[in-house]
Amino acid sequence: MAQPGHHLLYMPDQIVAGLPQALQWQDAPLIQQQWHQFPFPAPLGGHQLSLACKRLEAAVIRTGLRLPKLLPKSLWQNLVVYSLPNGPGVAKPANVPGLPLTIHTGQGFGNSTPFPSGRQQAEVLDSLFAWFVAHNRRKPVAMTSEPSVQDEVHVQIIELLNMLLATRYSNTAGQPPQTQFYPQWGRSCPKAHRNPGEQTNAGFPDFLLYQSPRQWDHAAIIEVKTWWAYPDDVFTDIFSTAGAQRVSGIFNWKAPLQPGKLLKQLWGELHFFQAKWGACTNGRKIVIFVRTGQNELTLSEIHDFNGDASVHRALIGMCFAAIDEGAGLRFVPHSLCPVQDRESLW
Repeated sequence: MAQPGHHLLYMPDQIVAGLPQALQWQDAPLIQQQWHQFPFPAPLGGHQLSLACKRLEAAVIRTGLRLPKLLPKSLWQNLVVYSLPNGPGVAKPANVPGLPLTIHTGQGFGNSTPFPSGRQQAEVLDSLFAWFVAHNRRKPVAMTSEPSVQDEVHVQIIELLNMLLATRYSNTAGQPPQTQFYPQWGRSCPKAHRNPGEQTNAGFPDFLLYQSPRQWDHAAIIEVKTWWAYPDDVFTDIFSTAGAQRVSGIFNWKAPLQPGKLLKQLWGELHFFQAKWGACTNGRKIVIFVRTGQNELTLSEIHDFNGDASVHRALIGMCFAAIDEGAGLRFVPHSLCPVQDRESLW
């Protein structure tokens, strides 16, 4: 029988020796048995390794920036915390005493999915290490189109999320031989659409988190735009009357401005692909959102896509929250995004 894995999230900046947050071999004895040198030895220039996304560049950079008051401020940080394993000294989302994080400890909320075997975790670590080194050696790539930005999001975000999911969840692909792994991020397709015969303005999300091979078993979406078609101020203007009404937060379905159109697209993608969680980026800014009611969409504050080391943690926390909610932890969105933190004041 396979030994259970460690309740650890093996972020790439934690598996390289010499970095401030590096794990020690005592933290993961099962991994030490598989890899005699753990954490991995730092490559040349290892002290300069960073998990932050690389800047996307183009010949002409068209950006605008305006920062109104952005709420709720708790969602992003609560997702970062949710990505951490449960344990002593780990902060929990406010107002929910004893709320479990990525593993449940029996306070009456029901059990989340268990961690995978130590062997499965160990098999992913070499890929994580290789990705981290390659990520830091990559040079900026000139963006020429929306597909080129999607490609970069796949390389810098999706590949890492898929590896981290394999350190947290057992394979849901079905009976052996399991040549594929689920849950995993992939491209959306007509068969994943709830009503593919219906023509909508929402279209298809660029990336879709499949919880299993079952049809319509989706957890989250990611929509990718470009900063020249959707400048930064389109994202910040979501939190203004260009995106929704002040105080009530109601947005106009017929609004001609880009913030309203973007909200309508994201809502439609969540609806037609049966997901509650998602993220959207233009390659410069990124925002996470969650359906907190039948007709309510709550967004995090906006963060920089590149240079912000919390982006990957917030996104993997979003993945964990979406999958755990699908496994039966219905309280997750309301715990990570408390009602009292949802406001429409701008």
